[in-house]
Amino acid sequence: MSYLPCVTVTMEDIRSCVIRDQHASNCDGMEWQYDREAECSYPSNLECKGCLPAPAEHGALCYSCFEKTREALKIALDMITHLCSIERAQQLDKNGIRTSATWILPIPNTWRTADELIMLLGHPAPGFPSDASVFEVDAITERYLDLIDADEWVSRGDGAEAAVRFFRLMQNALAQHPFEDVEHQVKNVRCNECRQLTLLWKPPLDFEGPVRIECSNTACTFVVDEAQYAALASDQLAKVKSAIRERKTAELADARAARAIEKRRIKVAARGAA
Repeated sequence: MSYLPCVTVTMEDIRSCVIRDQHASNCDGMEWQYDREAECSYPSNLECKGCLPAPAEHGALCYSCFEKTREALKIALDMITHLCSIERAQQLDKNGIRTSATWILPIPNTWRTADELIMLLGHPAPGFPSDASVFEVDAITERYLDLIDADEWVSRGDGAEAAVRFFRLMQNALAQHPFEDVEHQVKNVRCNECRQLTLLWKPPLDFEGPVRIECSNTACTFVVDEAQYAALASDQLAKVKSAIRERKTAELADARAARAIEKRRIKVAARGAA
């Protein structure tokens, strides 16, 4: 390889950009996969579909990565402002049941994502001021975006790496938190009446109207608002945690009993041998 490859080749936690059906000189015909925990690559049973690194055409980025960077920068102002304006109740559903039983999110996940994005654009850590309003977030983001020249940004290795992480994070944010709230099925929270995973999140019909969460089961008429939904999810989380604790306690007791039985068996065997 006598050309400069895309910077993704040197980023171990990100899949390298390659040319399809083109193979490196040391290719053995099988696809290799990276194990993050073991921090090493290993061969899989899949046929290699191309492993020749894509050439860097714009600074240290290949054509695909550069275009994704440009597209991400175009919607960055709207996306970051959007992430900082999403209310807590919406995040309870979008992110599933992953927080404490009190259902308090001191720093919502969307705000963390917004902080990561603005820091990739050059803002000092830890990101936006904790008391920043949406209008202040908009102004700060616009100021940093004005300082970004895509060609200059990706001309250096560190800037190119930041650009790759930026557009990948933007893609994830857009997939998880689209600009338009649409009707969708709620994950991880069961209907309080029929006990099925059939709750639907229904966005407001009018501007600043109420959000409704209702059961899609035709035999059930369960409907709640955002506040009641948050309380319902919190209660179910507490029950799940309690069940997990009980299961772990029972498993630990069984393991201890098994060890005690094995110890007695060894002692009896030792006495018999003596």
